Amino acid sequence: MMEWEGGDWERLLAELTDGDLLYVYTPLCGTCALARRMLEIAEAMMPELRIRAANLNAMPGLAQRLRIESVPCLSLPDGESGERRSLYRFGSVVELTEAIRPS
Repeated sequence: MMEWEGGDWERLLAELTDGDLLYVYTPLCGTCALARRMLEIAEAMMPELRIRAANLNAMPGLAQRLRIESVPCLSLPDGESGERRSLYRFGSVVELTEAIRPS
């Protein structure tokens, strides 16, 4: 998982490809820590995943740009529309891997 730096997020967001996942979190959020651990497990299971991580406290404009409603949030490509969709529910590693597995 590659961590984004606060001042560079607009350029990094523009460089996201259709295969990139963006994990958005805040450092003091306990649920965010659990979601990160699930993503790390999914990443170990599927090494082809390209996961980026963004601390929302360091880049508040990102929430507005991606219309993030809460954290943790996983922004993933929506293959049909070309837009990005947000995943807020991190139920289990199995559910997470099914949601992010490329179709």
